[in-house]
Parts: sequence; structure tokens; C-alpha cells
Amino acid sequence: MAIQGILAVIETIMYFVVGITGLVAAVTVGISRNAFSGECILYSKITWCNETAMGFTELGSHTSCSFAVVVQCVASFYAIAFGVYYILILLNKIEGLKFLTLPSIVINVAFALLLFVESCVVSVGFKQFCSGLTSSPGTVSDCSKGSSVKNWNIQTPCADPSLVYKEHPSYSGSSYFGFFTTAQSASWFSVLFWVIIAIISIIRRVRDKPTLDPGSDKAPISPNVVI
Repeated sequence: MAIQGILAVIETIMYFVVGITGLVAAVTVGISRNAFSGECILYSKITWCNETAMGFTELGSHTSCSFAVVVQCVASFYAIAFGVYYILILLNKIEGLKFLTLPSIVINVAFALLLFVESCVVSVGFKQFCSGLTSSPGTVSDCSKGSSVKNWNIQTPCADPSLVYKEHPSYSGSSYFGFFTTAQSASWFSVLFWVIIAIISIIRRVRDKPTLDPGSDKAPISPNVVI
């Protein structure tokens, strides 16, 4: 198989891989909100009154979690749809449209950049949450140990009158760490995979550009011709 064909197959596989990875990231962020009664804990702030009493002085923004879920879902559905499109081309079921080549490269690069931003939002937001959770010496030494906190709903007044706790529904911290750790990993893998896809699509475009007929609206696509 020619190098163009190999690159086409790799790119097709990568579309499905990044589609699945993105859905994992979106689902884990979405499910994590269930344990917190639909609230997003990204960028939330926790303050401890003492070794046993803590509460949220600032709740996370719904926008952060919604942004992560929506971006990953859109990118995943696009990737899977384009992956199916490539398979049909490689199987000679349809002809690839020449005018889609350049826009697909632009979209691949755009998704790589957008997913980078989304990954930063999730990672930084979760780090801020964990910083508050582990801010009390001897209580929760590691963010993964937050499940040991029996009550996330204490509203005990502190000696410091400047600390005002936010009211919220009943929270359960039993599974947040696993979900957000998975979400972070899947998000950063998505970025990596989109970068790989963008690089492959650019290489294939550059290698095949001299073979395209400028006066043609369509270019037949096979494993040996650019998709």
C-alpha cells in the first residue's frame, strides 16, 4: 500500500479513537455532576473552619462543566461522522469531495486548539477544587482521599466572620476523584489525537496537492489519493 494509503487508514482510525476518547471525557464530566446534585465543582472554593467542619465559600460555575461536555461531544460526533465518511471512500463506495479537503484541515486544527482550552479548563478548575479540599492540615492530605469526608454539607459558622458558606443541595464526594481524573486524562489524550490527525491531514494534503486537477470540482479518492 502506498504511503498515502497508509496515512489515510491511520487518519481514519484516529477519527474513531478520538471520537471515543472525547465521549469518555464528556460523559465523566457529566456524570460527576450527579454526585453534587447537578452542580459543577470546577473552580469551586472550599474553606475549613476546623479539622472537621468545612464548606463551600464559592460554588463552581455551570459554564465550565457545560463547556467541557459540549465541546467534547461536538468534536466526537464530528470525528465519528468523518471517520465513517473516510471508510466509505476507502471502500470505494463514494467519491471524496475535493472542496472538503482544506476545510477539514482547518477544522482539525481548530478542534486541537479548542480541546486544548477545554483540557486546561478542566485541569485548572479541578486543581482549584482540590487545593481547597486539602487546605486543612491533617484532614484530607490528598484530593483522592476526599471520599473520607462524611459530610460535605456542614454550615457551621466560623470564628472568621468573613467566611460565608454557600447553600447547596446534599453533596456526596464518593466518586468525584475517579470521574475527574478520567475526564482530565481523556481530555488531554483528545488534544494529542487531534494534533496527530491535523498533522497527518496536512502531510497528505501537501503530498497530494500536485496531483489534483485545479479545474475539477471533485477528485476521486482512493487509498492513493488525498481525502
